[in-house]
This record gives sequence, structure tokens and C-alpha cells, in this order.
Amino acid sequence: MPEPENIFFAPCSREQKEGTYRHFQDTVLDGVDPSAYPEIPEFDDDEIAVWGVVSGNQSAWEQMEAGDILLFYTKRKSYTHAATVLETQENDTLAQKLWTPYDEGRRVEDITEGWPYIIYLTNVRRVDIHSEAFHDDIGWSTFYPQSFTRVIEDREERLVSKYGSLTEALRQHTRNDLGEAPEAITEETEELLIETEREPPELTESETAYTETQRRVRSSAFREAVLEAYDESCGVCGAQRYSPAGNPEVEAAHIYPKSEGGSDDVRNGLALCKFHHWAFDNGWISITDEHEILVREELGEETYDELSDFDGTTLSLPEKSDHHPHQIFLCEHRRLHGFEDGNLEEPIDAS
Repeated sequence: MPEPENIFFAPCSREQKEGTYRHFQDTVLDGVDPSAYPEIPEFDDDEIAVWGVVSGNQSAWEQMEAGDILLFYTKRKSYTHAATVLETQENDTLAQKLWTPYDEGRRVEDITEGWPYIIYLTNVRRVDIHSEAFHDDIGWSTFYPQSFTRVIEDREERLVSKYGSLTEALRQHTRNDLGEAPEAITEETEELLIETEREPPELTESETAYTETQRRVRSSAFREAVLEAYDESCGVCGAQRYSPAGNPEVEAAHIYPKSEGGSDDVRNGLALCKFHHWAFDNGWISITDEHEILVREELGEETYDELSDFDGTTLSLPEKSDHHPHQIFLCEHRRLHGFEDGNLEEPIDAS
């Protein structure tokens, strides 16, 4: 792919711009059917990713060229998606059709005017670029883009001077803790999430012979898939905390432990804060088949009294029911830790 001339930032964090993030999902991630909108130019694809900007950002938009890169800032301190520019078009009629500023009769606060300056995109892909580190490289002191922004020439030159090219700068910033580009992890994460819709759960991992790298990729993918399913929030207390670098505090816990051969299935996972992960792994708490939290009666120590407040409460579950904890794993966790309903008289239906 040719070297991009420019990099642009598009802010649409779900924390601050819920309406904008919804449009990002609808017209970038899900794509738009060109045949449904006569205003869209002819493209070879059945779906095309579309974005737009307000009139106040027209001057930046006018400098956009085919092949440029657009980074989407969708969560705290993180650009999560990148896309390549195909073409631009000024079209207020199309903007009004795609991005209405109203939601069930109520004006969306962060979309108070139309987005007539259209951007058609291709090659939308997942990335994990920590905005604070990337912005530091271009000489920005803030960790978030305040508006649709073009990285100006002298700031791009800083990237080229350090990394050799804009493409290499993006690639280096997209590296993860395995020291590799995240494509393999992203693909495996998506596969794990999709797998829950078409495959029955298996208590233990299959006998597939994984290389060490494949095992590490799968382990990272399991973590990413579970945290994505739970929106990076603790299933017990609902906490959603982040480090100064923007990393989530919650961890991905296996319900049926990995030490017992437990499978890397999203339905065998819970997103838990560090305290509740520890409590779950050590048998202070467990989960019923109906997803109610069980707290061990013999707490004794005042240190753990805070756990008793959650006894009988319902686990915060993923939005998709396919990603909910499955009873085949929950039952085994209760059995391993001696909860009285850990053994079922009837065989477990894993379908």
C-alpha cells in the first residue's frame, strides 16, 4: 500500500460522545449500502465505510487525499480503528440521511449540526494505538483529539525522523506486549467471540498442538474477547477503572481454571477487578447457573465483609447472551470450591 501523505484523527469516544460513537458503529464498522443512497459514488464494494465532519473542520478535510489514514479515537487514551481514505465529497443531503441529529425525538447533544463533508473509507481495521504515546511523538501534550484534526507537516516530520515513515510509525505504535503487530490477536479475538454463536462449549481445551507463539496469541485473544464482551467492567461490582496509560484495570478470569485445562472460550470467562478476581479464583465467591453471586458463608474475617454485600446479587452480564457464562463452567467452579450446589444430578447440556 502506498505511503500516506497525511494522518487524521477522528474523536468519537463512547465515554463523551455517545451519539458520535453510535454513528461510528453504524456507518464505519457496519458500513453503508451504496445502492440505498444515490448520492454515493459508484464503488466496487457492496458496502462502503462513510464518515463526515462539520463545517468548522472543512479546512482540514479539504487537505485529505486518497490513501491518507484516518484514526478513530473511541475509548480513553486509545485509537482503536484505522481506515484508508478512498474519496471525499461535499454532500449535505447524504449527511442528513446518514447522521440525523435526533434520537427518538431528542436532539443528540454531541451532534448539533450536520456532517456535510463526507469521507469514503476502505480497509477499516482494528488497531491499539495508545494516544498519549503517539501524541508525545508528534509534540502534543493532550492524550485526546478535541476535534477532527490533521497532523500538520512539522509534526509528521517528527514521526518520519524517528521511524523512517508514517507507515512505520503507525506500525510501531500498534505493537502489543507480545512484540508483534496485533493482527493475529485481533483475528483470534473476533473468532473467539463468533465461536460462541456456532459452537457448543467444551469444558477443556481441545488437543490442538499449539506452538508457544500460538498459545500466547490465543491467551491474549481470550483476554481481549472477555474484556470486550464485558465492556472492560467488573462483572461483580461494575467497576471500570483505567491506568494513566489508559489500560483497563479489570482482568479476564477463567471460570473453570486454565490449570485444570479450562478452555479459552468466552463463555468460560469473566471480567473481574483485581479484588474480585482474587476472591473468585480462591473460592470466596462463585456463580449460580442463573448468574447470581454466591458468597461463602464462613467469611469470618472482617477483611472480607465487603464481599457479603454481593451475596444474591446478579452478575453484570455481556450485552450478547451468546457471551454469558455457561453452566458447564459455572457448575465446575462451584464443585472445585465446595459450594453445596456444585454437583448437578442431571447431566449438563452443553448445547
